[in-house]
Amino acid sequence: MGAPMLSLVLTGLLLLQDTQEERPVPSAAEVQRACAELEEALRAKDEKALARALEAAQAVDHADVVKRVAKALDDSRASVRLAALQALRFLDVPEALSELHRLAKDKKRLREPDLGAALLRAIGEHADPSSAALLAREPFDPPRGDCVKARIYSLARIRTREALEGLLAMVATTAQGNHPRPITPYLEDARLALVVLTGTDQGKTPERWEEWWRANRRGFELPAERPALPRELAEQWATYWGLALPAGRGERREDRGNEFRTRD
Repeated sequence: MGAPMLSLVLTGLLLLQDTQEERPVPSAAEVQRACAELEEALRAKDEKALARALEAAQAVDHADVVKRVAKALDDSRASVRLAALQALRFLDVPEALSELHRLAKDKKRLREPDLGAALLRAIGEHADPSSAALLAREPFDPPRGDCVKARIYSLARIRTREALEGLLAMVATTAQGNHPRPITPYLEDARLALVVLTGTDQGKTPERWEEWWRANRRGFELPAERPALPRELAEQWATYWGLALPAGRGERREDRGNEFRTRD
């Protein structure tokens, strides 16, 4: 018989609110202006001008803008590549996510030290079910800690059974000989991700999550919305994703200029 399901502690729960209103569809003039600014900055290869154009482009949700932003991904300067990723992270059109998926399938690019974690995090920002398989595939490659954490947190934003099973597979990865499980350094992050998806807390012990899943996998349905979290976990989640904390705790902002935004 499996271990009983543990519910979240009921005291001190925080529900992180989505404070972002849906943005209006950009006008043709806004799209044209954003594309022109990007093209001019790309031609001039001026780093500051590119940074400004890429930041401004984040607010112009259009496939034509994505095409110009994607060109900056091949820039030789890490700061420009990261600015382009940040734009694709927040551009709320399918083409932006498609571009991120394309880049993530290129293992050489994914393993770039300055690119991998930002790329995986950008994919997670979209919280799209189509990303679950990509994020769960070879979850410890690259083996860098920032990349593994990005996969964990990004999977937790995708409220599907496939994403949950991807996380559980990471937790269940067995040790090899005398080597520890590859998930061991990230158990605190994995616990948070699993709590976010399941609404239950089995702690940081992989065996308890495995036992819980054996007892509950048949017929288990993910909660439709992210559950309220104990304060410690809520702050951990908010810190990673740049979410606003409930009133009285101040506000955290993502590193994207002065405009706060989250899809969460």
